[in-house]
Amino acid sequence: MIFTTINSVLAANLETNADKEAIVFGNRRYTFRQLDAQVNRLAAALLNLGIRKGDHVAVDLPNWAEFVFAYFAITRIGAAIVLVNPRYREVEIKHILRDSDAVAILLPVEFESFAYLPMLQSLRGELPLLRHVIAVGEKNYSDANVLCFDELMASADDQPVAEAAIDPENDIAFLMYTSGTTGKPKGAMITHANFVKTTQVAATPFGFTPDDVFLVLVPATHIIGLFCMNSAFFIHGRVVLVDIFKTEPVLQIIEREKITVQYAVPTVFTLELAGADKYDISSLRTGLIAGALVPVELVHRLFERGVAVHNQFGMTETAGGLIGARPDDDLVARTETVGRPMPGVQIKFVDDNRCTVVRGQVGELAVKSQGLMKGYYKQPEATAAAIDAQGWFYTGDLGYEDERGYVRIVGRKKDMIIRGGYNIYPREIEDLLFKCPGVQEATLIGVPDPVLGEKTCACVRTIPGLSLTESEIKDFCRGKVADYKVPDYVRFVEAFPQTATGKIYKVRLKEDMSKIIVPNRP
Repeated sequence: MIFTTINSVLAANLETNADKEAIVFGNRRYTFRQLDAQVNRLAAALLNLGIRKGDHVAVDLPNWAEFVFAYFAITRIGAAIVLVNPRYREVEIKHILRDSDAVAILLPVEFESFAYLPMLQSLRGELPLLRHVIAVGEKNYSDANVLCFDELMASADDQPVAEAAIDPENDIAFLMYTSGTTGKPKGAMITHANFVKTTQVAATPFGFTPDDVFLVLVPATHIIGLFCMNSAFFIHGRVVLVDIFKTEPVLQIIEREKITVQYAVPTVFTLELAGADKYDISSLRTGLIAGALVPVELVHRLFERGVAVHNQFGMTETAGGLIGARPDDDLVARTETVGRPMPGVQIKFVDDNRCTVVRGQVGELAVKSQGLMKGYYKQPEATAAAIDAQGWFYTGDLGYEDERGYVRIVGRKKDMIIRGGYNIYPREIEDLLFKCPGVQEATLIGVPDPVLGEKTCACVRTIPGLSLTESEIKDFCRGKVADYKVPDYVRFVEAFPQTATGKIYKVRLKEDMSKIIVPNRP
């Protein structure tokens, strides 16, 4: 079936699977018919508030059932969703709400012991366009300027709300903000067609069936979590929502709900493997591993457990999938590369002057895709810098195409370490460190050095109960890579700083390590 808009996906499930279970969140379960009733009621409530097609509505919710209601309801009336990670706080939220021109926001009363309303209310004087604050959760407040989600839903009637007249190619479904590691986050304008087409193409290689059960634990405000949820709805599968990642509870959910599909960043899979022997996770058969550079050894470990993960590469600005493995690819291709361009995607690798490099040479990845955003909201200069006149989007990722046409990503352009004039790509060393016995997780960063410009620091987290020394790590690397690639420093950490989406926050790690490492000392 060919989908055109976000709501066309839900409509298709109503036609064929109305009484099939659609979403599970804790003890709450909804069939597609029940889900549609909730979506319809919320859509009516939003219309009653005066929200119309073209308005921007922020959704700052964890992976709760209410997120799914809002997702379909906002797009049904033709408004655009401004996706806000619930881990964001005052500075980030103020920027996104102001930049996006949001007229309303849905947010928790409380989540993970953080009270959202005091923070939001302190900002309202600086957000003149924000007309409505809708709080989800127990009403333990008495603020006339805040609408209670449950009361709002109760006030709406059950009359069907028809989908607004939507131009899929041009009407914005989402404003998805980039992580902002090199500046303030920018809002990527993703149309209905961008997301629907890309998700369908990117989900095809997995061989999903209506019997699949999807675990959505990456925040659905992030492209990976949203992609996972939509993949399930596209093939009439079931979605199990998880709002907080903790290894033991998640493994229990996988066992209890017989999860078959999981999308996650490498860190999540690593932690799950560490505790998997206590649970029956044999139902888990496939999934997406993405969002950060994926250690080859981790993929091998997952395959050994019977979890045939697919390594895919995509970006917020391209509505997700660009390059990915296919079922008929051999083990080398599926573990050591991110696959080949997906149907409808064109790629090239370029030098600093944006001239195409020869196959096999490292360059910046540039892409053309049906998922490519309309641009950055209210930022024509930033859009022009990222997308050239021929429609090529320059990703900032470094990699190359091997002799068989498979793409190998070696790192972010800004992460490349230049040590004494030699280029070092962290991915190569991270893959090596991951193979070292006793290493559970590792990353490589550059730290300032007055002589060489930069030196390398391997930050390592060991398997619980095991210990390693700096010398053992360096000895493991020697002879396997050039001498200048052997880490200059090794520092052991109990945990890595993480971004709101679970990636290792290299910028913060580099700042921390640069303060404690004295240059020119081993």
